Amino acid sequence: MRPATRRAVGFTLVELLVVIGIIGLLIAILLPALARAREAANTVKCASNLRGIGQGIANYVAENKQTLPPSNFYKGFAYDPATGQTPTQPTNGYVHWSSFLYQRKDLAGSDRPFLSLSGWEAFQCPSLPNGGLPPANTFAGNGELPSESPGQIDWQAPRLAYTINEALCPRGIFQKFFADRGNVRAYHFVRAGRVKNSAQTILASEIWGQQAAVQTDSLTGNGEKVSASRRPINGFTGGVAGAEQLYKVPPKGKFYRATFDDLGKDPERNAGATPTTLLDWVGRNHGGRKRLDSTGRDGRKSNFLYLDGHVETKDVKETLEPWQWGEKFYSLEN
Repeated sequence: MRPATRRAVGFTLVELLVVIGIIGLLIAILLPALARAREAANTVKCASNLRGIGQGIANYVAENKQTLPPSNFYKGFAYDPATGQTPTQPTNGYVHWSSFLYQRKDLAGSDRPFLSLSGWEAFQCPSLPNGGLPPANTFAGNGELPSESPGQIDWQAPRLAYTINEALCPRGIFQKFFADRGNVRAYHFVRAGRVKNSAQTILASEIWGQQAAVQTDSLTGNGEKVSASRRPINGFTGGVAGAEQLYKVPPKGKFYRATFDDLGKDPERNAGATPTTLLDWVGRNHGGRKRLDSTGRDGRKSNFLYLDGHVETKDVKETLEPWQWGEKFYSLEN
């Protein structure tokens, strides 16, 4: 009696194609869900970093007579009895608020802490390319644009995802004598207790992750575009356009609260050139792939840190009504 013939074990070509098709279908179904989960995790991580920055600023305030930090000032800042505030150009680079937090790296008196990305993760957002934007002056290979003052290093987080509210945290220009730059504002420091309704006043937010959206003309006169990640933002405007113009006193000397109509539809494509409000520098970094709504506006979300320390994730439009950028321009108004 002949033994029974055994059938070879394995897949036929049809069966293999069916399995491959099922796997492909499952991948197509799962990938978007995984991408959404990853983005949600990045948003939470980014919010956590911003909350930590709020705690760092609170420590600074407690150690400095309840005074909020300046956003930035020129390295070598001093007062001269004859000529006033010096220097009048950022030829030596900048000192930035990020250097005041977490062990006061600004007090080290050295560029060394700012020559590496190591130790600066708290200022980065995982949703942004490279974690954020570089300073105007940084080490070789870290910037997408030329240094504003070649050979100098800004005392700033080497990659930065966050910016602060100029209405609460002044720029380091405390006298109106920068004649070569027009009618520049003169700021003063703000005590945290002066700010009304800290739970509804934004202290900091995310900045765009795309360098082209946050750049401005060099202040050292070399005619190049440089990174403006050091600069604060605010919710006020004077009806003028241009990144540099928005840091000067408006033609009529008055500011008004920015409205929905002042917001750029797609600031990421504006190349930082002609915003009418610095709220266009608030990054729309969360919410998945970029999709413009029916009016052509980018409706992705950002994280916002409030003066009382809590963080909210929302569309920048939601910060305008109710108004959340300060009852007044505290750093300019007494």
